[in-house]
Amino acid sequence: MTMPEAATPAADFPVVWDDPTEAELTWERDDMHMPHVVAPLTVDYISVIAHGYAYGAARFKAPLEFLGRVWNGYAYFTMRRAWPEDEAASEAGRAALTERYRQHIREVRAYWDGRAVPELRRIRQWFRSVRVDELPADKLAEAWTIAWRLAERGWSIHFYAITGPYQVMDDLADLYESVVPNAPSGEAPRLIQGGIDELQSVERGLERLTALAAAEPAIAERLLRDDRPTLADLEAEPTAGPFVAEFRRFLDEHGHLGGSFDDLAFPSWNEEPGMLLADLGRRLRHPGPSGDQRRVELAAEAAALANGVRAKLADDPERLARFEELLAYARDVGPLTEVHNYWIDRLIQSCLRGFVMRVGARLVSTGVLGVPTDILFLRRSDVPTLVRRPADRQAFVAERRAEHARQAMITPPRHVGKPPEEGAAGDRFDGPRFQPAEDGTLRGTGASAGIVRGTARIVLGPADFGRVAAGDIVVAPSSNPSWVPLFGIAGGLLTDTGGVLSHAAVVAREFALPAVVGLGDATTRITEGATVELDGTTGLVRLL
Repeated sequence: MTMPEAATPAADFPVVWDDPTEAELTWERDDMHMPHVVAPLTVDYISVIAHGYAYGAARFKAPLEFLGRVWNGYAYFTMRRAWPEDEAASEAGRAALTERYRQHIREVRAYWDGRAVPELRRIRQWFRSVRVDELPADKLAEAWTIAWRLAERGWSIHFYAITGPYQVMDDLADLYESVVPNAPSGEAPRLIQGGIDELQSVERGLERLTALAAAEPAIAERLLRDDRPTLADLEAEPTAGPFVAEFRRFLDEHGHLGGSFDDLAFPSWNEEPGMLLADLGRRLRHPGPSGDQRRVELAAEAAALANGVRAKLADDPERLARFEELLAYARDVGPLTEVHNYWIDRLIQSCLRGFVMRVGARLVSTGVLGVPTDILFLRRSDVPTLVRRPADRQAFVAERRAEHARQAMITPPRHVGKPPEEGAAGDRFDGPRFQPAEDGTLRGTGASAGIVRGTARIVLGPADFGRVAAGDIVVAPSSNPSWVPLFGIAGGLLTDTGGVLSHAAVVAREFALPAVVGLGDATTRITEGATVELDGTTGLVRLL
């Protein structure tokens, strides 16, 4: 049974409605993308994400308004729908919108390769080129405005580019599940597993770096020590040249990964390369299977599933042709359901976060702030004035930091506003949540096949990666491409959030990592160090 939940906020979680009509909407906490309490500057970043959604809705003429709000430091979202009241007109409108989404399936590859990625590369280059410490105050204030506009543009590309890819994956899954009775929910997406080139490129790069480190005893010894090395530490080693050169090449291509969530509080590998060096140490300590061999096996499994459908539809040429059409499109553009996270969610967050921290350092030098991260406790509109006319804001930031710490102690409700409809099923991106069984068995959505037993490690972000050993079960709010280094050694994955097309599910399938997603409260219900068994097909999790 799905998990019911009242939407009335608790007394220690007051909600003030700027617009009283918004109280009639159901607001859901975004514990997938922003599971932790957020600082004021991330509140402004949430507005950037909402701007991108509005752009995508306008491009498709969708009568949908995406709203984001932050109460007591926690992010909530809702959708305001403006369908005609007449049922027939409403159905016709929905059908017409779906057809526009399906048309996008045929157009998105050309858009992505020809326009989106080149523009995203230009955005990345702009951020790399800004010399924050050298610009005159007026020019830096202008650059601050440009940076946020470029972030808005990145998220606009996001919400336009993803529509066709998610539509084709839904269409393919619908057809597959109509042909294969009682198919597990995570089975149809396996038809395209092993095809996300960006994730495989990251894995190959990590394998090259690990091999280079293993071949040089001084580098391997330094990476295997308990204290995290810095890049400067390794550069001091006389024989480190080849490793350091390859490491820098890797960062140039993939260094925007590392941020676990859509929150400016989290740095990327570019900003803190020590995180990646620690990941390499774990890979040296716990060697995993060859990525190339895994990809061959994933491709064979996907081909076998497709051949099974072909056999079932051998006497139905019309549906078989539809299956082949959907499969071809899904293998071509379906990977964009995760590739976009690599190129937009992670890239834009990393670029803006890095720029913000450099501006924070500039404000430290002019006496405005005490440390660069203080800038997270200002608002976007505060910064240009403080750049032009510095004024000490350290006491003000201290108050906001104290409030942030108090908010971090709150347990926020999942919903506020209008209670959700009973039995609301969710979708393939963020599936339903279920009540635990009487025997304590947890149930989520089976996202990546396999049965595995291991020690649970509660991982709320990169700071917890170091506790994960080979074969451990990672228990997390969610995950994304930044977690690839961890997936090479983990035995399984459990997440609070997500459905079969969530970022956690897609990345897990790419690494043949058994996974159950959408458990609701796995990170609080499961005890650190407990022995758990998960079934990535049925979605059942047993505490042993």
